Amino acid sequence: MSASVSFILPYYRIEGMLLKRCLDSLLSLPSDIDYEVILVDDGTPETSVPAWLSEWQVPSCVRYFYQENKGLGGARNTGLSLATKEYVQFVDPDDYLFAERYAAVWLLLQEKQPDLLTFDFRKVYDCTRLPDAEGDTSVWFEGSGTAFMLQHNLRAGAWGYLFRRSLCRDLTFPEHTYHEDEAFTPQLYLRARVVVITDIPLYAYYQRQDSIMNSPKREKLHKRFTDLLGIQLGLSAQANQLPAEQQQALRRRIDQNYMSMLYKLFTDSPDRAFLQLYVRRMKKQGGYPLPLHGYTLKYIVFACVTALPGVPALLWRLLAGRRH
Repeated sequence: MSASVSFILPYYRIEGMLLKRCLDSLLSLPSDIDYEVILVDDGTPETSVPAWLSEWQVPSCVRYFYQENKGLGGARNTGLSLATKEYVQFVDPDDYLFAERYAAVWLLLQEKQPDLLTFDFRKVYDCTRLPDAEGDTSVWFEGSGTAFMLQHNLRAGAWGYLFRRSLCRDLTFPEHTYHEDEAFTPQLYLRARVVVITDIPLYAYYQRQDSIMNSPKREKLHKRFTDLLGIQLGLSAQANQLPAEQQQALRRRIDQNYMSMLYKLFTDSPDRAFLQLYVRRMKKQGGYPLPLHGYTLKYIVFACVTALPGVPALLWRLLAGRRH
């Protein structure tokens, strides 16, 4: 089999240095890989990207598309609609790939022909491009997406996967929504009959202080938690329509999301009123107290402890209250 991949790079405002670093990593991939690069500009005012692309003399495999702002999810949807290759990989343009590691991933695509493949990543903290990361190349899981979700916690970030474009013909990201990956990735897993999980360090994940997820502003915190609650309701409604095994797998993911959300409330709530508001909202839609299931020891302990009277407020004082 000869595989091919569409790299989709959605963005709103991007520094030229970071975009060039990302493109350079993609254009450094082994020459036998069939790929295209789709840049989706999500409404950047007075964008300089077309001029940069001309100045950098990028090859014809790099395609640029401008749209009115729809948020990250909307930009990814546009990229999916423009993609022409067999596989898709999302890359945030302030991140980049360890190009020399791609040969090992490509070999797995040729040999295993998975519907979905996930790889490892490394966090990077400055704007320079680091040498390719070393790491394990072994496969530690091979099976259906449902089987994986029944036993493991998946990583939501859509940038962490190579997947068949055919998996998401009627699957899209919500627009103008935070945590859009949480609505997309679990459904991708449920559709995948063959999932390959490897620890090959392929992706360089740039850590920046001004990112959406690092923003401490109250209004953005409200939107983050409100959007996540909405996604949880949507996933619950979808779970009700699934066969028993897939339903169990998705409900495990939903419960894990509630656990993560509760912990983030402890660490990020600006005051007790904020914490209490979202705990009440979680309770209203069945997410608090956490359903008691034996997923992991960590989940069991967290569910039992946080259900005790007064514990959420105590944990907030110990974690978030110390910061505010």
